[in-house]
Amino acid sequence: MLVLSVVFNVYGIFVIKLRMNELGKIEANSIKAILNYFLMLLHSRLAVSGIILFFLAPFVFAVALSRMEVTVAYPVLVLLNFLFLVILAVLFLGESMTLYKAIAILLAFVSICLLSK
Repeated sequence: MLVLSVVFNVYGIFVIKLRMNELGKIEANSIKAILNYFLMLLHSRLAVSGIILFFLAPFVFAVALSRMEVTVAYPVLVLLNFLFLVILAVLFLGESMTLYKAIAILLAFVSICLLSK
């Protein structure tokens, strides 16, 4: 259930970001401009599916929490979200993989290993 929660969350964030890249920056000069932007975001079925899964992810995570210690489950959730989003962002969004990101992933992985002992 933890992995499914991560998949839902990562998918949601990724497809919302894809659509936002198409739409450009949010003009935050008025409430109307922000609302119009989000209405345009909703014109994409992919973005709508991402929003739905993004909102379902915490409920799936709650099921996982009922079976795991929170001190292990939450750090694993954060690490997997970060890891998968970095991979997708580098491969499909043209974002860079920096040394600092790689070190952060490695340190997070080491901390998860230590927590699970």
